[in-house]
Amino acid sequence: MASNAATLREDGLGQTQRRDLWWVQPVAMAAAFIVFILYATYRGLVNTHFVYGHGTTVLPESAYFLSPFYSPLVTLPRWVPSWVCPAIFVMWMPAGFRLTCYYARRAYYRALFADPPACAVAEACKNNYKGERGFWLFQNLHRYFMYLAVLLVFLHVYHVVEACRWPAEGGGFRFGMSIGTLVLAVDLLFLALYVFSCHSLRHLIGGRLDCFRGSSGESRYSVWKCCSALNEHHGKYFWLSLFTVGFADFYIWMVSSGQFQDFRLF
Repeated sequence: MASNAATLREDGLGQTQRRDLWWVQPVAMAAAFIVFILYATYRGLVNTHFVYGHGTTVLPESAYFLSPFYSPLVTLPRWVPSWVCPAIFVMWMPAGFRLTCYYARRAYYRALFADPPACAVAEACKNNYKGERGFWLFQNLHRYFMYLAVLLVFLHVYHVVEACRWPAEGGGFRFGMSIGTLVLAVDLLFLALYVFSCHSLRHLIGGRLDCFRGSSGESRYSVWKCCSALNEHHGKYFWLSLFTVGFADFYIWMVSSGQFQDFRLF
């Protein structure tokens, strides 16, 4: 609905002439952010029930499953205290990628900082906005976190492959699949869609070019179109991948602690 922007600048936070339920989306997003941050922080520090399968003392007859919060699994030196969790050495990579994501910035600026809480709604900063400078300059690191995120996608591919290698009766391994395999595979799918729809990756592929030339240019243009098509749904992939990575960790936690049974499909 149309609003008087000049009047809104003089009103208090959240004042608007809108008559729709504009506050539902930012409240829901804020709740999702807070719940995930609290859960991921707890799981990153608890240092238990993040792996099971062959090679471990938990379910030795199973395939190897590793929580995505702990991927890649870092082996710490013996002199490191036992309460130090290996997850803190790897979680900064996906956290940095999501924190500096172009879509995520808009989402948590509005949901957590109310800046602005919604379109045509009075914000907190009003006339004090100076862009992403000073403390917020770290947002420019997104392109570098993107390189690490692509690496994490391939690491997750490896973990899904490991989740398909089940111990055979005569020794060695054979192909198998369980509910846990599907959980990790779905998490990999949405993580890959989120990463490969990244604005920075799209710019890296073709955003700096005025024209695609030659056979290599045609191939590059095809990749750029594919990335652009995925980019249209980047926000959806952000939330879906956030849910699936949390659920994958939760599922492995429950199975490893004996609360759930991981049913083998074949």
